Amino acid sequence: MLLLAVGSLFATGLYAQQVLGVCGNSTEDQRLYEHRLLANIETANAGGVTDRGAVQYVPVYFHLVGDANGEGKVKERLVLDQLCALNEAFSTADIRFYLRAHPTQNTIFNYSINATNVYSNQDSWFTMQSNRHPNALNVYIVDEAVSSNNSPGITLAYYNIPRDWVVSRKDQISGASSNSTLPHEVGHFFSLAHTFLGWESNPFDSTDPTWPIAPSISPGGVPTERMSGSNCSTAADKICDTPPDYNFGLFDNDDCNYDGGAKDPSNVDVVPMENNMMSYFNNCSAYVFTTQQKNVMVADLNSSARNYLDNNYTPPALEINTPTNLLVSPAAGATVPYYDEVLVEWQDLPEATWYLLEFDLVSTYATPFAQSFMVNTNSKLVTTLLPNRTYYWRVRPINEYVTCAAVRQRTLKTTGTSAVRDIEGLTAWQIAPNPVRNGENANLFVQAEEAFDANIRVFTTTGQEILNRSNVHFQNGDNRIELPVTDLRNGLYMVMLQTREGQAVRKLSVLK
Repeated sequence: MLLLAVGSLFATGLYAQQVLGVCGNSTEDQRLYEHRLLANIETANAGGVTDRGAVQYVPVYFHLVGDANGEGKVKERLVLDQLCALNEAFSTADIRFYLRAHPTQNTIFNYSINATNVYSNQDSWFTMQSNRHPNALNVYIVDEAVSSNNSPGITLAYYNIPRDWVVSRKDQISGASSNSTLPHEVGHFFSLAHTFLGWESNPFDSTDPTWPIAPSISPGGVPTERMSGSNCSTAADKICDTPPDYNFGLFDNDDCNYDGGAKDPSNVDVVPMENNMMSYFNNCSAYVFTTQQKNVMVADLNSSARNYLDNNYTPPALEINTPTNLLVSPAAGATVPYYDEVLVEWQDLPEATWYLLEFDLVSTYATPFAQSFMVNTNSKLVTTLLPNRTYYWRVRPINEYVTCAAVRQRTLKTTGTSAVRDIEGLTAWQIAPNPVRNGENANLFVQAEEAFDANIRVFTTTGQEILNRSNVHFQNGDNRIELPVTDLRNGLYMVMLQTREGQAVRKLSVLK
């Protein structure tokens, strides 16, 4: 049985000892954009990218694809980690990537594709196209990536040339620096070819009839590159600072070290660049692009064909410093009053645009009970926790560029008590801070499954009404309404949401 190597382009432990993983771009696929590659090489050689010191930012939009039931989507934290790794991989090329919200969906991730014919194969190009971001590099994260080249193993990712997007298996999305799958495919997106172009399905090894001397033409019909560099501009990937490689990495021993003894057509020992991002060697400590590969990618980014990427943009915030006291409530280890109505809050950081909020029963956040929410406010009312459990919860602040800021974590305990809701459309509601202290105002956090209007009334414990706000509109989803209480004396009050159909009451404590 063929083995999936663990480490580089094809870094994953999931399929080790099972099956070989490959990039889904065949020799024929890459020749479809060879005209772009040659034009970019010409631009680079003519000095068209000499001022590479200026960083260019590339928008990217991730599609988190699920099956027909919406199940199986990659976790957001892995995508955020992957974006950090992608930026690290392209850092020396002065190319950076950032999350670009969709212009109509207004989301940084697309969750809306729940289709088996995208999740398990990519037969529904119409679905993919209709969700495509018009001004970003689109990356579809699926369960199985199916391209024209699934030989000699399984496709882990591929660049779709006609549609100009990237597809990756979800098990290839991580923040590991030794995982070059996505950087490799983005290299194709920016017109790079495999360093071993022509040998994709037939690596040169001792089973070949001319061994150890390679033929002058590869099985894919591409001239075989020579160690002297005499034909580097017309052979293989057409880039002269990447040495010959006849796809030795495909069946290598996962040690990032070729010692197979192959010779080029001139009978010279071949010394490949094992850690090149566009090769297939595994278990290298780090993967890199060569100087000419970087120049070619920058030339492609600055070509007219890439104008839709708006690469003159610079993100407004380039770092986030997460305070150690980011989390506000509940207090560490606190028991919340209702298991199905849990309000968590954290500080609102000026550099952060979104927050990744996660819950799980273990600190690895890897069980089937793990939950995650992308939130653009500094609080969330959660209704999906189990009773009588201890939960770990954490918050990661992010913005469109910084996705790996420090995370802060706490635990909380749920009771067996369920919140009572008598108002149609009301999913959950809480008051915070509670107790409210001197100079503070309280907030109503209301989650609605459908829009409704309600009166907000506040009473003393003796029944005296001291506040009445009529016909307050609550929209579908999360709502936050300020409740002015700065003039209230110390004591306990009752806050009521009231509609024609019913009412819901919560206690509010004022401490000054």
